[in-house]
Amino acid sequence: MGEEKKQSFISNLFKSIKDFDYYKQIYTEKISKSFIYFIILIIVYSIITTIGIVYNMNKSINQTADFINTEINNLNYSNGILTINNNEYKSFFNNYIIIDTSKENNNEYENKANIVIGKQYCTLKLENNIFKFKYNDYFYEDINKEDIMQILTNKNTQFYIIFSILALLITIITLAFSTVMDILIIALIGSIMAKIIGNNEFKFSNMFKIAVHAITLPIILSCIYYILNTFTGFYIKYFSIMYTSITTIYVVTAILLITADKSKSNDSI
Repeated sequence: MGEEKKQSFISNLFKSIKDFDYYKQIYTEKISKSFIYFIILIIVYSIITTIGIVYNMNKSINQTADFINTEINNLNYSNGILTINNNEYKSFFNNYIIIDTSKENNNEYENKANIVIGKQYCTLKLENNIFKFKYNDYFYEDINKEDIMQILTNKNTQFYIIFSILALLITIITLAFSTVMDILIIALIGSIMAKIIGNNEFKFSNMFKIAVHAITLPIILSCIYYILNTFTGFYIKYFSIMYTSITTIYVVTAILLITADKSKSNDSI
């Protein structure tokens, strides 16, 4: 039974991409079938995205470990007070990060860097907002450079498993919501297009089913793009426009084919 469902999903996936006549079948099938197809598609999309998230997290941990090992000579934290490199001023990555633990406050640096690490708190600049985090609100035990390096370099399998599961669940929820919104918008556009060309037989539920399958190729392309972007840094500036455009083309083509079939049926009567 599971193998049949797998084969059915893969078959429907390829038909949704390359067979426009398949949309005539989708038009008449139960909405539950398209909903199941959508859920499986989102799960596959989410798994690929989660793999990228875990990869990026592991890469960031390794880069952070290398950075601390190379650039931080000594680090000590005790009773809410942080000392780095004997309180010397240092900046990194063209002032993206500034470290100065010699002052009580680092207000003078807050608009000059994205991350400022000070004596009692650090600041994070996001666009025009600056967020302050006091160390003693989050850390209650003494820590030094060796402790941090041990945490970063010791790969905990259990941590990665838990993180992967949580990331997958959050990704499924996020992608399901955002993709449903895309489908609803596309279905609405399709309904308007159907009205414009004079086909008043299309119900919104019919358009929803068509839109679910029409979004297949854009999602596959999104997966490929995400993998390339994650592992190679490849970037397409207007990818989201292509994503919407392809879906719309599929929906409009399906409407025209179904409308043409309806017209032939009416002419033959």
